Amino acid sequence: MSTSHAGQGVMRVGAAVVEISPPAGTPMAGFAARTEPSTGVHDPLTVRALAVDDTCWITVDVCGLHEDTCTRIAHGLPLMPERVAITATHTHAGPCVMPGRLGGHDPLLLEEIVSACREATEAAVASQRPATLQYGQSRGVDVARNRRHPEREVDPPVQVATFSDARGQVLAWIVLYPCHPVVLGPENRLISGDYPAFTRSVLEEHSPGSVALFLPGTAGDINSGHPADASYTLSGSAGRTMEQARKIGEHVAASVLGTPLLPISDSGMTSAARRTISVAMNSRDAVSPAELSRQWEAEAVSADPGRRSLLNAWKQWAMDRSPGEEMSWRAPVSAFNWQGLTLVGLPGEPFLATTEAITSEVEGPVLVTGYTNGCPGYFPTADEYGFGGYEVEDAHRYYGMPAPFAPGSAETLVQAALELMGELQ
Repeated sequence: MSTSHAGQGVMRVGAAVVEISPPAGTPMAGFAARTEPSTGVHDPLTVRALAVDDTCWITVDVCGLHEDTCTRIAHGLPLMPERVAITATHTHAGPCVMPGRLGGHDPLLLEEIVSACREATEAAVASQRPATLQYGQSRGVDVARNRRHPEREVDPPVQVATFSDARGQVLAWIVLYPCHPVVLGPENRLISGDYPAFTRSVLEEHSPGSVALFLPGTAGDINSGHPADASYTLSGSAGRTMEQARKIGEHVAASVLGTPLLPISDSGMTSAARRTISVAMNSRDAVSPAELSRQWEAEAVSADPGRRSLLNAWKQWAMDRSPGEEMSWRAPVSAFNWQGLTLVGLPGEPFLATTEAITSEVEGPVLVTGYTNGCPGYFPTADEYGFGGYEVEDAHRYYGMPAPFAPGSAETLVQAALELMGELQ
């Protein structure tokens, strides 16, 4: 853990954005059934950096980032690596940039993203000036749905933090709302940040010159109202349009702007900690990958095009398996304290209950997000494994992982986060 001191209630804050417009023909991630490349860019891929004292949180408009990529980025910045967190916004309308996962990667584009992270961070650090922090949250946004259990009502809050200079000018926003950025369906072939891009635009127009970062929370089981397997086909995604993404994004922004904000400050300290823990994987398949591949090949003969593409992706997963594969993964967990506002960065796609397990154990405002410093797949809570489903049984194939994470993995992440938060205090 490391700590830096600033004046009571005042931090040095800077933020910056770098835009990237991947060329038409770029492979897209987010749907195994979508194999056709992008046809253009609706809104540019953005890399956003928020530098607070000697820490920095970075967001990238992609479905996921490999942990090795995140390590490269952090070690190439003018900050201590453990004081950097890198979150993928998890848009399903982004490019393929994960080596070995989610459809592979475009090497040139990945290098451009790595460079953009450095450029954005350096610009954010260079622009730092004294700022104060305000925080608030509100419920009743009424967008998020539990896609595994539609009968269960959920109402996660939209959380917002702003950093303002001495004149009251907002320099930067952090908005967290746990709802999959997957409004745009598999038929979409335009690069986009999905609904968070519209949310950010509204906030930045409201406060000219400001930079807004969006964190997707722990949204592994939460989206705007369709089952996960609706993405297995290339049709039937009525309502999952750019216009709907705009409406949802602007609605979330309106909720943010309507949220009362209050100043928060405790010790006048900025601190950060990171830990890497081991989490196990456990196969749930009754037969070997080779036998599964034969079954999928037989099914593909009469399958519709979308399903056939999915089966082909799964067959490739089976071909990539080898005896004696490592059945554990090194999971990075980060915690920052910005003068009383705690941020927790978890890897992969944890379920919403993970946030509740963390926030129920601590006092004060806490932002908990997944998709940070690496994205290897889903982390369901232990009580969800009995229900099966895509996140438990199938998603690891598209992620290129040997097997799903074992029951108890999410709880291990929670325990690590709580211990780190205790260190920061």
